[in-house]
Amino acid sequence: MIRDMKTRISKLNIDFESYWEPIYLILLAFFVGMRFLLSTMFTIYWPKYFYRTLTVIGVVLVLLHLMMAKDISKKEIAAMLVVTFVFMMSHYVSGYDFLVDLLILILGAYRVNFRNILKTYIAVWSVLLVVTIVGAMTGTAENLVYYQGFDGISSFSRVRMALGICYPTDFAAYVAFLMLSYACIREEYITYTEITIMILIMLAIYYITDARTNFALMFLTVLVCAFLKIFSLKKYFIENRIILRRGGIIFQIIACVGVWILSLIYDSSGLLMNTFDRILSGRLSLGRIALDKYSPKAFGQMIIEHGSGQSIDYSDNYFFIDSSYMSIGLKYGMIMLGLIIFLNCNAISRMIKNEKILWSIMMIIIVIQGMTEHHLIQYWYNPFLVFFFSKLTSGKSKKRAISRSEIMNLN
Repeated sequence: MIRDMKTRISKLNIDFESYWEPIYLILLAFFVGMRFLLSTMFTIYWPKYFYRTLTVIGVVLVLLHLMMAKDISKKEIAAMLVVTFVFMMSHYVSGYDFLVDLLILILGAYRVNFRNILKTYIAVWSVLLVVTIVGAMTGTAENLVYYQGFDGISSFSRVRMALGICYPTDFAAYVAFLMLSYACIREEYITYTEITIMILIMLAIYYITDARTNFALMFLTVLVCAFLKIFSLKKYFIENRIILRRGGIIFQIIACVGVWILSLIYDSSGLLMNTFDRILSGRLSLGRIALDKYSPKAFGQMIIEHGSGQSIDYSDNYFFIDSSYMSIGLKYGMIMLGLIIFLNCNAISRMIKNEKILWSIMMIIIVIQGMTEHHLIQYWYNPFLVFFFSKLTSGKSKKRAISRSEIMNLN
């Protein structure tokens, strides 16, 4: 049946695969834009069945793309089936709808140039962040302002603004991932002027939001860009790619296991644990509470959280799982957690193999962020989630390389 469909489309002289990349990027922009707007303070009246319609369109287009794909290997088909099984089981058992969106985007990215995916993310984020900030400044969207550290006696307090996003940390996370993605696009061609602008943005975001984790993410991004630029370290990392690859993979596994172990052994009576927990803004104690309330399951469970987002009123029953590794394992399942770690390790390995050194280092930085924040699996923040089936180079550059080699052979 699939072969017959391919034959009929070929008779119409329609090369669907050549049109797929722009179709996918438009679909990606819709999904990322929708989820971004849902994280803002805008009051949006979505058309009835808008999300369901978008999901169905995405499923139909991705299935058509995969059916029409040429020379797809059995290994790739097997990998897609495994990813589909895990995501759909987690979706049906836990009840989280966005897992279907993410599955569509992961499978749809098959043979799509990942650089163009990053460019699409940057374009969507840039436009919507400007719109959201303007909305917050003009009153169209509420600008939530949080005063933390005020005890009624001391005048000291941290003023944190969300600028139209649901929480200051989330606003800082969007800017941090935007900066990180931009650095990956520019790579070694980034200029000192661009690095200086990134530093100014980093300081401004920290002053406005007081988001320490995302400040560290932006600081590491700037630091890596500057070091690679100043000392021309790309060649050094290429020569030691095996160490970098193994180090990145091992570090991610240690980060995940470490967060789980620290949450399991957390004891509120221990001075060292309490000090460490305060440094991490209560991540360990909240992780322990989560483990006491919910036992890990294969394909997850629905967990009701009460965070501080979208409201400046403090909740007496505050409960939020900040660590991505804890959140993924408890909410979406331990099998999903294992799959996400595998996909990230595979991404690091592929990037280093293709000499995308900066990209692989940024992946490692994202791992650090995932230890204390919950954005690792949220595709509207983290674009590297859809990397697994995408390609690293464009078809045009590949053709140019072949033509050069052919010319050299003729000479």
